[in-house]
Amino acid sequence: MDADVALLQELVGNVDEFSERHWGQRSLHRSTGRGFTELLTVDEVERLLLTAARRPTFRLVRDGVRIPPERSTMTLRLGGQSLDDVADLGRIAAAVDEGATLVLQGLQRTSLPVARFCRSLEQATSHPVQANAYLTPGGATGLAAHSDEHDVLVLQVTGVKEWKVDDLGAVRTEPGGLLYIPAGVRHAAEAQDGASLHLTVGLLRVTRADAVRRALDGLAGDALDRPLPLGYARPERAAALEEDLQAALSAVVEAAVAAELPAWADSERTRARRRRRPLPTGQLRSVLALDALELTSRVARRSDHAASLAPEPGADGRIVLELLDRRLRLPQAMAPAVRLLLAEPEVAVGDLPGLDDGSKLVLARRLVREALLTVSPPPT
Repeated sequence: MDADVALLQELVGNVDEFSERHWGQRSLHRSTGRGFTELLTVDEVERLLLTAARRPTFRLVRDGVRIPPERSTMTLRLGGQSLDDVADLGRIAAAVDEGATLVLQGLQRTSLPVARFCRSLEQATSHPVQANAYLTPGGATGLAAHSDEHDVLVLQVTGVKEWKVDDLGAVRTEPGGLLYIPAGVRHAAEAQDGASLHLTVGLLRVTRADAVRRALDGLAGDALDRPLPLGYARPERAAALEEDLQAALSAVVEAAVAAELPAWADSERTRARRRRRPLPTGQLRSVLALDALELTSRVARRSDHAASLAPEPGADGRIVLELLDRRLRLPQAMAPAVRLLLAEPEVAVGDLPGLDDGSKLVLARRLVREALLTVSPPPT
Protein backbone atom coordinates (compact mmCIF):
# COMPACT_ATOMS: atom_id res chain seq x y z
CA MET A 1 0.00 0.00 0.00
CA ASP A 2 1.47 3.37 -0.99
CA ALA A 3 1.49 6.41 1.28
CA ASP A 4 -1.48 8.09 -0.46
CA VAL A 5 -3.81 5.11 -0.04
CA ALA A 6 -2.52 4.67 3.53
CA LEU A 7 -3.59 8.26 4.28
CA LEU A 8 -7.07 7.63 2.87
CA GLN A 9 -7.36 4.44 4.95
CA GLU A 10 -6.28 6.33 8.05
CA LEU A 11 -9.17 8.72 7.47
CA VAL A 12 -12.05 6.49 6.36
CA GLY A 13 -11.01 3.05 7.61
CA ASN A 14 -11.13 0.09 5.22
CA VAL A 15 -11.11 1.76 1.80
CA ASP A 16 -12.98 -1.03 -0.01
CA GLU A 17 -15.71 -1.04 2.62
CA PHE A 18 -15.97 2.76 2.54
CA SER A 19 -16.17 2.71 -1.27
CA GLU A 20 -18.95 0.09 -1.25
CA ARG A 21 -21.08 1.37 1.62
CA HIS A 22 -20.52 5.12 1.86
CA TRP A 23 -18.81 6.77 -1.13
CA GLY A 24 -21.49 8.91 -2.78
CA GLN A 25 -24.23 7.15 -0.79
CA ARG A 26 -24.39 7.73 2.96
CA SER A 27 -22.56 9.62 5.69
CA LEU A 28 -19.92 8.19 8.01
CA HIS A 29 -18.73 9.28 11.45
CA ARG A 30 -15.60 7.79 13.01
CA SER A 31 -12.53 8.59 15.09
CA THR A 32 -9.26 8.47 13.17
CA GLY A 33 -7.10 8.11 16.25
CA ARG A 34 -4.84 10.92 15.06
CA GLY A 35 -4.66 14.69 15.28
CA PHE A 36 -4.73 17.19 12.45
CA THR A 37 -2.72 19.97 14.07
CA GLU A 38 0.16 19.32 11.66
CA LEU A 39 -2.16 20.70 8.98
CA LEU A 40 -3.56 23.76 10.74
CA THR A 41 -3.68 25.46 14.14
CA VAL A 42 -5.18 28.70 15.42
CA ASP A 43 -1.69 30.23 15.37
CA GLU A 44 -1.31 29.22 11.72
CA VAL A 45 -4.71 30.75 10.94
CA GLU A 46 -3.47 34.00 12.44
CA ARG A 47 -0.21 33.80 10.47
CA LEU A 48 -2.11 33.31 7.21
CA LEU A 49 -4.23 36.37 7.96
CA LEU A 50 -1.24 38.52 8.94
CA THR A 51 0.73 37.78 5.77
CA ALA A 52 -1.40 40.07 3.61
CA ALA A 53 -4.32 37.67 3.10
CA ARG A 54 -6.92 39.15 0.76
CA ARG A 55 -10.54 38.38 0.05
CA PRO A 56 -11.88 35.95 -1.05
CA THR A 57 -9.36 33.74 0.79
CA PHE A 58 -11.34 34.48 3.97
CA ARG A 59 -14.83 35.53 5.03
CA LEU A 60 -16.96 35.85 8.18
CA VAL A 61 -20.40 34.35 8.77
CA ARG A 62 -22.74 34.26 11.76
CA ASP A 63 -25.96 32.28 12.11
CA GLY A 64 -26.03 31.68 8.38
CA VAL A 65 -25.57 35.34 7.45
CA ARG A 66 -22.45 36.63 5.73
CA ILE A 67 -20.84 39.58 7.52
CA PRO A 68 -20.06 42.55 5.23
CA PRO A 69 -16.44 42.65 4.00
CA GLU A 70 -15.76 46.05 5.53
CA ARG A 71 -15.99 44.47 8.99
CA SER A 72 -12.98 42.26 8.28
CA THR A 73 -10.76 44.22 5.89
CA MET A 74 -8.54 47.28 5.73
CA THR A 75 -6.96 49.42 3.03
CA LEU A 76 -3.24 48.90 2.47
CA ARG A 77 -0.79 50.41 0.01
CA LEU A 78 1.39 47.82 -1.67
CA GLY A 79 3.65 48.33 -4.67
CA GLY A 80 2.23 51.80 -5.18
CA GLN A 81 -1.35 50.51 -5.32
CA SER A 82 -4.17 50.87 -2.83
CA LEU A 83 -5.74 47.54 -1.84
CA ASP A 84 -9.04 47.66 0.05
CA ASP A 85 -9.59 43.91 0.59
CA VAL A 86 -6.68 43.03 2.90
CA ALA A 87 -7.39 41.05 6.10
CA ASP A 88 -7.61 43.21 9.24
CA LEU A 89 -6.78 40.83 12.09
CA GLY A 90 -8.07 43.25 14.72
CA ARG A 91 -11.50 43.52 13.11
CA ILE A 92 -11.63 39.77 12.45
CA ALA A 93 -10.78 38.98 16.08
CA ALA A 94 -13.48 41.39 17.29
CA ALA A 95 -16.08 39.77 15.04
CA VAL A 96 -15.10 36.27 16.21
CA ASP A 97 -15.34 37.47 19.82
CA GLU A 98 -18.92 38.52 19.04
CA GLY A 99 -19.81 35.05 17.71
CA ALA A 100 -18.77 35.12 14.08
CA THR A 101 -17.19 32.13 12.34
CA LEU A 102 -14.02 32.76 10.36
CA VAL A 103 -13.81 30.79 7.11
CA LEU A 104 -10.49 30.34 5.31
CA GLN A 105 -11.13 29.35 1.72
CA GLY A 106 -8.95 27.55 -0.83
CA LEU A 107 -6.33 26.39 1.67
CA GLN A 108 -5.04 23.93 -0.92
CA ARG A 109 -3.51 27.04 -2.54
CA THR A 110 -2.43 29.10 0.47
CA SER A 111 -1.17 26.54 3.02
CA LEU A 112 1.66 24.18 2.04
CA PRO A 113 0.81 21.45 4.62
CA VAL A 114 -2.84 21.47 3.52
CA ALA A 115 -1.80 21.53 -0.14
CA ARG A 116 0.34 18.42 0.34
CA PHE A 117 -2.47 16.71 2.24
CA CYS A 118 -4.97 17.48 -0.53
CA ARG A 119 -2.53 16.38 -3.21
CA SER A 120 -2.07 13.05 -1.46
CA LEU A 121 -5.85 12.54 -1.28
CA GLU A 122 -6.11 13.41 -4.98
CA GLN A 123 -3.54 10.72 -5.73
CA ALA A 124 -5.49 8.19 -3.66
CA THR A 125 -9.02 9.05 -4.86
CA SER A 126 -8.38 10.38 -8.41
CA HIS A 127 -10.97 13.10 -7.68
CA PRO A 128 -10.11 16.84 -7.33
CA VAL A 129 -9.71 17.99 -3.72
CA GLN A 130 -10.05 21.39 -2.08
CA ALA A 131 -10.03 22.54 1.55
CA ASN A 132 -11.60 25.24 3.73
CA ALA A 133 -11.21 25.85 7.46
CA TYR A 134 -13.84 27.01 9.96
CA LEU A 135 -12.92 28.68 13.26
CA THR A 136 -16.02 29.08 15.44
CA PRO A 137 -16.22 30.46 19.01
CA GLY A 138 -17.91 28.37 21.67
CA GLY A 139 -21.71 28.12 21.43
CA ALA A 140 -21.82 29.76 18.01
CA THR A 141 -23.17 28.64 14.65
CA GLY A 142 -21.59 29.71 11.38
CA LEU A 143 -23.47 28.33 8.40
CA ALA A 144 -27.19 27.57 8.40
CA ALA A 145 -28.38 24.05 7.61
CA HIS A 146 -27.37 23.33 4.02
CA SER A 147 -26.15 20.70 1.59
CA ASP A 148 -23.05 20.89 -0.59
CA GLU A 149 -22.67 20.14 -4.28
CA HIS A 150 -19.60 18.03 -3.52
CA ASP A 151 -18.70 15.37 -0.95
CA VAL A 152 -16.85 16.55 2.16
CA LEU A 153 -14.55 15.10 4.79
CA VAL A 154 -14.80 17.08 8.03
CA LEU A 155 -11.59 16.83 10.08
CA GLN A 156 -11.93 18.12 13.63
CA VAL A 157 -8.68 19.86 14.60
CA THR A 158 -9.48 21.41 18.00
CA GLY A 159 -12.59 21.81 20.10
CA VAL A 160 -15.90 20.00 19.81
CA LYS A 161 -18.81 20.43 17.41
CA GLU A 162 -22.32 19.02 17.50
CA TRP A 163 -23.64 18.11 14.05
CA LYS A 164 -27.08 17.29 12.73
CA VAL A 165 -26.76 15.25 9.55
CA ASP A 166 -29.87 14.06 7.73
CA ASP A 167 -28.83 10.42 7.35
CA LEU A 168 -26.94 10.15 10.66
CA GLY A 169 -28.88 12.27 13.14
CA ALA A 170 -26.93 14.02 15.92
CA VAL A 171 -23.19 13.32 16.03
CA ARG A 172 -20.33 14.90 17.93
CA THR A 173 -16.88 15.51 16.43
CA GLU A 174 -13.92 15.78 18.79
CA PRO A 175 -10.22 16.31 17.92
CA GLY A 176 -9.18 13.56 15.51
CA GLY A 177 -12.79 12.90 14.53
CA LEU A 178 -13.89 12.52 10.92
CA LEU A 179 -17.28 13.07 9.35
CA TYR A 180 -17.94 12.12 5.73
CA ILE A 181 -20.99 13.77 4.14
CA PRO A 182 -21.96 12.99 0.53
CA ALA A 183 -23.13 15.71 -1.83
CA GLY A 184 -26.78 16.66 -1.33
CA VAL A 185 -27.04 15.58 2.34
CA ARG A 186 -28.21 18.44 4.55
CA HIS A 187 -26.22 19.19 7.68
CA ALA A 188 -25.61 21.88 10.29
CA ALA A 189 -23.12 22.30 13.15
CA GLU A 190 -22.68 24.24 16.40
CA ALA A 191 -19.50 24.69 18.43
CA GLN A 192 -19.77 23.61 22.06
CA ASP A 193 -18.27 25.21 25.19
CA GLY A 194 -14.89 26.05 23.66
CA ALA A 195 -13.76 27.29 20.27
CA SER A 196 -13.80 24.81 17.38
CA LEU A 197 -11.44 24.59 14.44
CA HIS A 198 -12.14 22.09 11.71
CA LEU A 199 -11.09 21.49 8.11
CA THR A 200 -13.64 20.71 5.47
CA VAL A 201 -11.97 18.78 2.66
CA GLY A 202 -14.11 18.87 -0.46
CA LEU A 203 -14.02 15.90 -2.86
CA LEU A 204 -15.20 17.25 -6.22
CA ARG A 205 -16.47 13.96 -7.52
CA VAL A 206 -16.02 13.02 -11.15
CA THR A 207 -19.20 11.11 -12.02
CA ARG A 208 -20.01 8.42 -14.55
CA ALA A 209 -22.20 10.97 -16.28
CA ASP A 210 -19.18 13.26 -16.69
CA ALA A 211 -17.19 10.47 -18.32
CA VAL A 212 -20.08 9.42 -20.58
CA ARG A 213 -20.72 13.00 -21.71
CA ARG A 214 -17.08 13.42 -22.64
CA ALA A 215 -17.11 10.19 -24.62
CA LEU A 216 -20.32 11.14 -26.44
CA ASP A 217 -18.97 14.60 -27.24
CA GLY A 218 -16.13 12.92 -29.07
CA LEU A 219 -18.14 10.16 -30.75
CA ALA A 220 -21.58 11.64 -31.40
CA GLY A 221 -20.95 15.36 -31.09
CA ASP A 222 -22.12 16.35 -34.57
CA ALA A 223 -25.39 14.47 -34.26
CA LEU A 224 -26.16 15.79 -30.79
CA ASP A 225 -25.25 19.39 -31.60
CA ARG A 226 -27.93 19.73 -34.27
CA PRO A 227 -30.84 21.97 -33.21
CA LEU A 228 -34.31 20.60 -32.56
CA PRO A 229 -36.78 21.12 -35.46
CA LEU A 230 -38.28 24.54 -35.94
CA GLY A 231 -41.55 24.80 -34.04
CA TYR A 232 -40.82 21.57 -32.14
CA ALA A 233 -43.07 22.62 -29.22
CA ARG A 234 -46.13 23.19 -31.42
CA PRO A 235 -48.85 20.50 -31.19
CA GLU A 236 -48.79 19.75 -34.91
CA ARG A 237 -45.02 19.08 -34.73
CA ALA A 238 -45.25 16.41 -32.01
CA ALA A 239 -44.47 13.53 -34.36
CA ALA A 240 -41.52 15.39 -35.90
CA LEU A 241 -40.06 16.03 -32.44
CA GLU A 242 -40.37 12.34 -31.49
CA GLU A 243 -38.64 11.30 -34.71
CA ASP A 244 -35.84 13.79 -34.10
CA LEU A 245 -35.29 12.60 -30.52
CA GLN A 246 -35.33 9.00 -31.69
CA ALA A 247 -32.58 9.83 -34.20
CA ALA A 248 -30.53 11.49 -31.46
CA LEU A 249 -30.98 8.49 -29.17
CA SER A 250 -29.94 6.13 -31.96
CA ALA A 251 -26.79 8.20 -32.49
CA VAL A 252 -25.99 7.93 -28.79
CA VAL A 253 -26.49 4.15 -28.80
CA GLU A 254 -24.33 3.75 -31.92
CA ALA A 255 -21.61 5.89 -30.34
CA ALA A 256 -21.72 3.83 -27.15
CA VAL A 257 -21.40 0.58 -29.10
CA ALA A 258 -18.50 2.01 -31.11
CA ALA A 259 -16.64 3.23 -28.02
CA GLU A 260 -13.33 1.50 -27.38
CA LEU A 261 -13.35 0.91 -23.62
CA PRO A 262 -9.55 0.72 -23.13
CA ALA A 263 -9.04 4.02 -24.98
CA TRP A 264 -11.95 5.64 -23.12
CA ALA A 265 -10.62 4.51 -19.73
CA ASP A 266 -7.11 5.67 -20.63
CA SER A 267 -8.51 9.08 -21.59
CA GLU A 268 -10.11 9.43 -18.15
CA ARG A 269 -6.89 8.34 -16.41
CA THR A 270 -4.87 10.85 -18.44
CA ARG A 271 -7.36 13.59 -17.60
CA ALA A 272 -6.98 12.86 -13.89
CA ARG A 273 -3.17 12.81 -14.08
CA ARG A 274 -3.01 16.15 -15.89
CA ARG A 275 -5.34 17.76 -13.38
CA ARG A 276 -3.01 16.93 -10.47
CA ARG A 277 -0.25 19.43 -11.10
CA PRO A 278 2.85 18.97 -8.93
CA LEU A 279 3.69 21.36 -6.11
CA PRO A 280 6.80 23.16 -7.42
CA THR A 281 8.50 23.40 -4.04
CA GLY A 282 12.23 23.88 -4.40
CA GLN A 283 11.91 25.12 -7.99
CA LEU A 284 13.40 28.56 -7.39
CA ARG A 285 16.29 27.13 -5.41
CA SER A 286 16.92 24.52 -8.11
CA VAL A 287 16.83 26.96 -11.02
CA LEU A 288 19.21 29.29 -9.22
CA ALA A 289 21.59 26.37 -8.63
CA LEU A 290 21.83 25.41 -12.32
CA ASP A 291 24.86 27.60 -13.07
CA ALA A 292 26.81 25.71 -10.41
CA LEU A 293 25.55 22.25 -11.47
CA GLU A 294 28.39 19.74 -11.70
CA LEU A 295 28.76 16.03 -12.38
CA THR A 296 28.95 15.45 -8.63
CA SER A 297 25.65 17.28 -8.08
CA ARG A 298 22.63 15.16 -7.25
CA VAL A 299 19.17 15.62 -8.73
CA ALA A 300 15.93 14.26 -7.25
CA ARG A 301 12.74 13.20 -9.02
CA ARG A 302 9.58 14.99 -7.90
CA SER A 303 7.42 12.24 -6.42
CA ASP A 304 4.17 14.02 -7.37
CA HIS A 305 5.10 14.64 -11.01
CA ALA A 306 3.50 12.03 -13.27
CA ALA A 307 5.93 11.41 -16.12
CA SER A 308 6.61 8.42 -18.34
CA LEU A 309 8.66 7.44 -21.34
CA ALA A 310 6.54 6.52 -24.37
CA PRO A 311 7.09 2.89 -25.37
CA GLU A 312 7.75 3.79 -29.01
CA PRO A 313 9.97 6.58 -30.38
CA GLY A 314 8.40 9.49 -32.21
CA ALA A 315 8.22 9.78 -35.99
CA ASP A 316 11.57 11.59 -35.94
CA GLY A 317 13.22 8.70 -34.08
CA ARG A 318 13.53 10.67 -30.84
CA ILE A 319 12.32 9.36 -27.50
CA VAL A 320 9.12 10.93 -26.16
CA LEU A 321 8.94 11.92 -22.48
CA GLU A 322 5.30 12.38 -21.45
CA LEU A 323 4.82 15.13 -18.85
CA LEU A 324 1.54 16.35 -17.39
CA ASP A 325 0.70 18.88 -20.07
CA ARG A 326 3.27 18.40 -22.83
CA ARG A 327 5.67 16.03 -24.53
CA LEU A 328 9.43 16.40 -24.67
CA ARG A 329 11.29 14.92 -27.62
CA LEU A 330 14.85 14.03 -26.71
CA PRO A 331 17.70 12.33 -28.55
CA GLN A 332 17.52 8.52 -28.58
CA ALA A 333 20.86 8.35 -26.79
CA MET A 334 19.27 9.89 -23.69
CA ALA A 335 16.82 6.99 -23.20
CA PRO A 336 18.92 5.02 -20.63
CA ALA A 337 19.57 8.20 -18.61
CA VAL A 338 15.90 9.21 -18.64
CA ARG A 339 14.83 5.72 -17.53
CA LEU A 340 17.23 5.93 -14.60
CA LEU A 341 15.94 9.37 -13.59
CA LEU A 342 12.34 8.11 -13.67
CA ALA A 343 13.15 4.98 -11.68
CA GLU A 344 15.38 6.35 -8.91
CA PRO A 345 14.44 8.97 -6.31
CA GLU A 346 17.87 10.64 -6.51
CA VAL A 347 20.79 10.33 -8.94
CA ALA A 348 24.24 11.92 -9.28
CA VAL A 349 24.45 13.75 -12.62
CA GLY A 350 27.73 12.00 -13.39
CA ASP A 351 26.06 8.57 -13.04
CA LEU A 352 23.65 9.11 -15.95
CA PRO A 353 24.43 6.29 -18.43
CA GLY A 354 25.09 6.46 -22.16
CA LEU A 355 26.04 10.14 -22.37
CA ASP A 356 29.19 12.21 -22.40
CA ASP A 357 29.72 14.65 -19.53
CA GLY A 358 28.36 17.65 -21.41
CA SER A 359 25.16 15.86 -22.42
CA LYS A 360 24.60 14.69 -18.84
CA LEU A 361 24.59 18.29 -17.66
CA VAL A 362 22.36 19.40 -20.56
CA LEU A 363 19.75 16.72 -19.75
CA ALA A 364 19.78 17.42 -16.01
CA ARG A 365 19.38 21.18 -16.53
CA ARG A 366 16.53 20.66 -19.01
CA LEU A 367 14.54 18.42 -16.67
CA VAL A 368 15.09 20.76 -13.72
CA ARG A 369 13.67 23.62 -15.80
CA GLU A 370 10.71 21.37 -16.71
CA ALA A 371 10.10 20.90 -12.94
CA LEU A 372 10.56 17.12 -13.21
CA LEU A 373 13.75 17.23 -11.12
CA THR A 374 15.07 19.35 -8.27
CA VAL A 375 18.69 19.95 -7.42
CA SER A 376 19.46 18.33 -4.07
CA PRO A 377 21.15 20.61 -1.52
CA PRO A 378 24.83 19.72 -1.02
CA PRO A 379 25.54 17.70 2.12
CA THR A 380 26.50 19.74 5.15
